[in-house]
Amino acid sequence: MRVSIKDKIKPLWILFSTKWGGPEQVLMSDMANLSESGIACSLLCLEGSAVHAFAIRHKNIQVHTLTVAPSGILDFRFYRFLKELIFKTTPNIILINNHYLLFFLEPILIWNKQISIISVRHTGHGRDLLLFFKKFFYRRLEYMIVLSDSVKRTILIQGMLPEKKIKVINLGLDFARFDPQTANGVSLRQEWGADSETIVIGSVGRMVPELGQDTFIKAAAGLTKYHQWKLKFVLIDEDPLVSSQEFIDELKQLVTQFHLERQVLLPTLGDESLPRIMAAFDIFVMPGTEEVSGLGALEALAMQKPVVLSNVAGARDIVGKDQFGLLVRPSDAFDLQAKILNLLENTSKRTLMGTKGREHVLKHFDKKTRLVRSIDIYERCLKRQLAKVSRKKN
Repeated sequence: MRVSIKDKIKPLWILFSTKWGGPEQVLMSDMANLSESGIACSLLCLEGSAVHAFAIRHKNIQVHTLTVAPSGILDFRFYRFLKELIFKTTPNIILINNHYLLFFLEPILIWNKQISIISVRHTGHGRDLLLFFKKFFYRRLEYMIVLSDSVKRTILIQGMLPEKKIKVINLGLDFARFDPQTANGVSLRQEWGADSETIVIGSVGRMVPELGQDTFIKAAAGLTKYHQWKLKFVLIDEDPLVSSQEFIDELKQLVTQFHLERQVLLPTLGDESLPRIMAAFDIFVMPGTEEVSGLGALEALAMQKPVVLSNVAGARDIVGKDQFGLLVRPSDAFDLQAKILNLLENTSKRTLMGTKGREHVLKHFDKKTRLVRSIDIYERCLKRQLAKVSRKKN
């Protein structure tokens, strides 16, 4: 990468989220990687959010905050704030993860075509009744970065953007961190009461109905009837601040109802490292109904663990043609039970899936590759801006 181009990149990220799920972790990891490569990044986020807490730990990220998110497209105070912030930070690229921000940026930048807007989208959506109205604002996008071919297909079907503006950049993992040779989950398994003969089936995510932990517990109830295996089910709450306490209570009631107190654990992530957790699992399960951004599943594959995912948008991109895991019908505990049972009965299949899974993510999901491809897109934006300036002068 040429230093002259890198020095010219001045991105401003706008991320209003109180969550700390896969999308937030991916975006903030991208920003941290950019800042570590020498690119001066600015961020506008919500004060006190997990995003804010992450950003302030990175000295090269200039952080700007709001106490509350915009109340709607008629929030004129936010218009003024955003206009002043853009004037102050002088970005040449603005990155957003929510289309509604275009409603603010379009009028602010109507006379300034030298700032490129890039949308980062982790999932596709179904039918959108306001799509015709939104298309007017989508025209201002220079590019939309998506995580998978399935999301790209959804966007193309909707006719939101021409194909040349949609760029697929796979998620990126730090393989020095997610390394089965260095991360050891033995002591963690002991804490869970799982010895070397126990098969640990685990999941990591927010405790919300969309992620399907209730389906997981129902499947566990069926699997405990097979006494030839010692099984332990671990459902880790990745972000208690945004999890639903009401849903957690329902999960605990299910555990009691099925008499699974000894087999099912519901710990929080706490200070525990994800590589160590994935190392402690034998099978990773994500049985939700929402589209998969796939970070947790990829982390499991990087640690050589087979995955079982709901057959929702993005899942097929992760498991391939069943080489690295299996797909199940969303919210179908019996199908989930059957697919997990298939892996329990085939130890060699589980091992092969894990081995191939790591090879696959090493080849396609390296964070360094994601960084290089992202910077390449920013560079294209700058070249277009310079070309516009040159045409005006001539």
